[in-house]
Amino acid sequence: MKTSILNPKLVFLYWSTFFLFVNHLCCSQITCPNCGSMQVPYPLSTSPNCGNPEYSLRCDSHTQKLYFDTLNGSSYLVLKIQASMHRMVVKTSPWIPGTCVTQDMPISEGLWLSQTLPFNVTSSNTVFFFNCSPRLLVSPLNCSSASLCHQYLEQSGRVDPNRARQCVNEVQPCCSFLAGGMPSAYKIRLHASGCRAFRSILHLDTGKPASEWEEGLEIQWAPPSEPLCRTQLDCSRTSTCSSSTKPGVSRCLCIKGYYWDQALGTCSREVKNRSTASLGLKVATGICSSFFLVITATVIALRNFKRVSNQAKLAKSREDMLKASNGGKSSRIFSLKEVKKATCGFCKDRILGIGGFGEVYKGELHDGTVVAVKSAKVGNIKSTNQVLNEVGILSQVNHKHLVRLLGCCIEAELPLMIYEYIPNGTLHDHLQRKFSSFLNWKTRLKISLQTAEALSYLHSSAYTPIYHRDVKSTNILLDENMNAKVADFGLSRLAVPGLSHVSTCAQGTLGYLDPEYYRNYQLTDKSDVYSYGVVLLELLTSQKAIDFTRDQDDVNLAVYVNRLVSSDAMMEVIDSKLLDNEPYTTTLTSMKLFADLALACLREKKTERPSMKDVVEELQSIITMLNQDNVSSDLAAKVVVNTQITKASECSQSIIII
Repeated sequence: MKTSILNPKLVFLYWSTFFLFVNHLCCSQITCPNCGSMQVPYPLSTSPNCGNPEYSLRCDSHTQKLYFDTLNGSSYLVLKIQASMHRMVVKTSPWIPGTCVTQDMPISEGLWLSQTLPFNVTSSNTVFFFNCSPRLLVSPLNCSSASLCHQYLEQSGRVDPNRARQCVNEVQPCCSFLAGGMPSAYKIRLHASGCRAFRSILHLDTGKPASEWEEGLEIQWAPPSEPLCRTQLDCSRTSTCSSSTKPGVSRCLCIKGYYWDQALGTCSREVKNRSTASLGLKVATGICSSFFLVITATVIALRNFKRVSNQAKLAKSREDMLKASNGGKSSRIFSLKEVKKATCGFCKDRILGIGGFGEVYKGELHDGTVVAVKSAKVGNIKSTNQVLNEVGILSQVNHKHLVRLLGCCIEAELPLMIYEYIPNGTLHDHLQRKFSSFLNWKTRLKISLQTAEALSYLHSSAYTPIYHRDVKSTNILLDENMNAKVADFGLSRLAVPGLSHVSTCAQGTLGYLDPEYYRNYQLTDKSDVYSYGVVLLELLTSQKAIDFTRDQDDVNLAVYVNRLVSSDAMMEVIDSKLLDNEPYTTTLTSMKLFADLALACLREKKTERPSMKDVVEELQSIITMLNQDNVSSDLAAKVVVNTQITKASECSQSIIII
């Protein structure tokens, strides 16, 4: 009899099925049943009896369709789920018949997500707004005839001609912006005084015709933590109800020999403990299980070899990318083991902040150096490239008011960058009173000068000029002495020698974007000057760049201040806490010059704006004038005091003579 050769693929498929079946039997978590033809993978939940309740979806019992319920009463149909990437795509809200208004506008004023739940809008979405108020013409939103949303309305075939005309008439223009990496990651806001409808395109490729654009809104969820518990009865036999890193919170933590498997939502046995399986299991599986165990070990070894090989290739390609962007040099390379130890395995209580790029953790190296560790967002190629871009940019610069890069880790699935820890938070948090200390006028002048010096260095002194492209108060950090450190170079671009600008898709943050850059997609140093001008207005007023609590015509801070200044009402906009009961004339003069400088940076045409070198010189002049006035005032006060002491002395001598 001839010996048959087993097909490796069939053997692997058979054993994988067997292994998953056995693993399913011992899982403590229950995956929810399908909703119609749609699979509902763990941790998504359609009832309290399955999945993780924090990841709640709704399965309509009549239509057998799956819905994602958001805040304020709106629901969105789930089109597809990508479990391996922790993402799902939902359908945007239907139109109200005969109008250019979507149904979620009157119900909930757009899509709103709870920041206490694990869902957020990803940066893969390009969001088009329609039926907008005329006041948005002054905002950085692209309301011109060149806006991409016109291609969607006219060429996609998804909007009937009557509605398309309603969306773009002269009174209510249409506009567009990129959603990822901004505070709007948890909401897409519609409002009667703003825009009344939106649509989203996934992974927009402007090289394709609009009819081939994929429509839908991508939502991402964070991997689940261990289940909450009150007693041991809430946990499985492979976990114990123990205190977690957060005080007052207990979770079902895996016992020794098991680890928390986020994908399965259960405690799985560690590979190294397979050899110590119980005697009963060995007897039950017998010779057949032993045979398949050998096959499985071979397959796992091959897969691990391929994974390690792929990781090595990925690390090499990333290192080559960094060397190419830094003249052949590379940043210090940290090992993944070293970074994990510094951040206690990326503990959640070490998180300093979460943004569109990913997360920032506080860490401590073996030599005691406190650092900040930035990671890319899970499954997001765009944020991975932004982190690598930031490493490449910061490797080339060295300035005392730029955040200092210490190195990076490229062997992990997600690239990590390690830079100096800045302990005093962001300028934005200080201006919005999230700290008890108040920034006085001199401190604000110092911060504005230091920020200007850093940007001037990037534009004029770096080996290759660098355009930051995302200057804002949340990207200006303050150290223990309230010195400014400009951070977050994920969107930065190197200038091209011989060219006056860099042609690139407009990205940044609403309220700070240069309108001319948004219209013509030409990035220059003057684009940073415009964004910096908005930061100057924040320092002067302590108000937000975009604030919907202000009157509808004053939502944009630049427009708001311009209006007051043109009406000779500048004092109304200055932060009242900066003004004493009887402020020095020189202090008021410095504030007036400061406001004039900010408005010069915000001029419509980039050619009329000052360079950052000019800004530095003007701020130095303002600070010098203010310091000289204070010195003169102190000298005058000392003369008055000395005169009073002399008179008192003469008076006392006269009394003694009498």
